[in-house]
Amino acid sequence: MKKYLLILLSIPLFSFSQINCDTVMVDPAGTEYTHTRTRGYWFRANSSFTISAVKAGEGNSLGVNATHQSIEIIQFTNLNLFSDTIPLGYNDIIAGLTNPHTSLFHAQNVPLGWVTCNVPIIQNRYYAILGAKNNAVVPGIGTDMYNSTLSSGSGITKLMLNGDSTVFWRAAIQESLADGSGSSGQFFHDGPHSQGRIHTLICTGSTNIKEITTDKELVKIVDQLGRETKSKSNYPLFYIYNDGTTEKRIVVE
Repeated sequence: MKKYLLILLSIPLFSFSQINCDTVMVDPAGTEYTHTRTRGYWFRANSSFTISAVKAGEGNSLGVNATHQSIEIIQFTNLNLFSDTIPLGYNDIIAGLTNPHTSLFHAQNVPLGWVTCNVPIIQNRYYAILGAKNNAVVPGIGTDMYNSTLSSGSGITKLMLNGDSTVFWRAAIQESLADGSGSSGQFFHDGPHSQGRIHTLICTGSTNIKEITTDKELVKIVDQLGRETKSKSNYPLFYIYNDGTTEKRIVVE
């Protein structure tokens, strides 16, 4: 019997009824930052939970009419779980060092609003969430990200994640996530303040999330190297549809 493991990378629209859900807003809005670079925040999880959905924050006047968003959630894979290790900073990255990571979710150029992700967060592991609003992507031209950052003042800044007071720090990548998933190892620690504003929905129990589906057609199937292929078992593949959504599937046999 085949078992299907399906990871939804991007879904245009969905509705949900909140059952034991906590909406975590990164507010208030502070500095505007418009560039072909993306900002967000990173944290060490104080408990295990699931990020059920994400959406980019408002607050950038240049992007007030932007209709899309691009968001990525990653796990830093090489940090020491038993100390206060933090990811490498920008100067380390430009010197040729890297922050190895695993991408857990990437919504590329999807419509504004909550987008479901269902990303499991594991206690004591290190994660980053980056993203912002963007206009429609034009191939071959870097897409501006309308980052809006937190007005955090001074001192340590915290979020309530899964009921835990969690210190969170600014994270960055010198790339537009609207143009693709972040390059390997290139996400970095960017200081204690002005975190990029991505809101999250954290749910426990049955969330009764129902997708609003539209007619869509499969355009092609590609492997992790972007090569077109046919469906196969025990191997991660990406199913690309004509409405701009992408699904990562692993058929376990």
